[in-house]
Amino acid sequence: MDTNLLKILFYVLCFQLLFVSFFLFQNKKGKTISNKILAVVFLMISISVINIFIILFNVKIKWPQLLFIDDTFMFAYGPLLYLFTQSILFKNYELKMKSLLHFLPFILAICFVIGIILFIDTATISKTADQIKNAQIPIYISIGGILILIHIFYYLWKSKKEIKVVYNNALQTFSNLNQENYKSVNFILNSFIGIFSISLINSILPFMGIKSGMAVTLLLMILFMLYFINSVLFKMLNQSTNDSGLISQDSHIEKIKYSGSSLSEAQLLEYKTTLWHHITVNKRYLDSELNIDDLAKELNLLSKVLSQVINEGYNCNFFDFVNKFRIETAKSIMSNVADEKMTIQEIMYDSGFNSKSSFNTAFKKFTKLTPTQFKESL
Repeated sequence: MDTNLLKILFYVLCFQLLFVSFFLFQNKKGKTISNKILAVVFLMISISVINIFIILFNVKIKWPQLLFIDDTFMFAYGPLLYLFTQSILFKNYELKMKSLLHFLPFILAICFVIGIILFIDTATISKTADQIKNAQIPIYISIGGILILIHIFYYLWKSKKEIKVVYNNALQTFSNLNQENYKSVNFILNSFIGIFSISLINSILPFMGIKSGMAVTLLLMILFMLYFINSVLFKMLNQSTNDSGLISQDSHIEKIKYSGSSLSEAQLLEYKTTLWHHITVNKRYLDSELNIDDLAKELNLLSKVLSQVINEGYNCNFFDFVNKFRIETAKSIMSNVADEKMTIQEIMYDSGFNSKSSFNTAFKKFTKLTPTQFKESL
């Protein structure tokens, strides 16, 4: 592989990582806390990239012991991404002192590296760095690297699981959702899964005797990270100032705590009839802020009971239940000759939606067509 090309890619990657990190630190759009957490992640990655560059190209530095600092970051990536996920998902999210417990392995690793800096001589460190450069990675470093990646993947799995649970609870609670945050955090987590998967492959290759493949995986990682960084930057530049998440953290905890409920067949039928009458006669689905808690109060029911009525009685969640009425309203408006000059956006608001993306997604789900396609078909 051309070393000059690799150096150029390293320069570009490092510059972009530092630029995006700085941009996120001062970015006022979206959630400030989410931006800052992600900025710290990118800053750490930029330091790791610089360290890799120093080792690969045999750059002489005064204190080679400092090259071990970036290894400790591996214990911070997982917790940081988990907290980032929570900050995106939950409304009014705030970091709490107990969140620091996630960083206990990172703190211990920092203390260990400080011990190396203080008690291990420079010659030993330089020898280890040369071994890594020549793909003669000591087995204890490779095993340690794999264990670290297991730690990261645990937190990535934990984050993905949190997304699924929170999103399902939000669908059971709200009739309108800002799904852009949900899509963004999924994209970011999936990208990091890709990055760390390539890193895991890179750690395993020396044990398989495929040392030449390490250059390929390194190049693949650089190119993937360049794509990922530019995608994140593009998303941040187009991010709205909406500071909300999918659901409040307290509400999420309550949903999990009181998720159980039992109804007899007679009760289920009675509540289904009452619900249908209330929501159709009063056209409650036209209220864009309608949520299950408000609707339950109007029906003098517990939220968990109403949720069960919708789930078992209509075989769907609250979000889809309400949006079916809204889509039928939108179709009716489009089919009315007197309303044929209305714009799609006007129809969206008149049918109870407050988000274009939610309207388009729901319309496509229930009609297999986009609003524009449906209108043109008439």
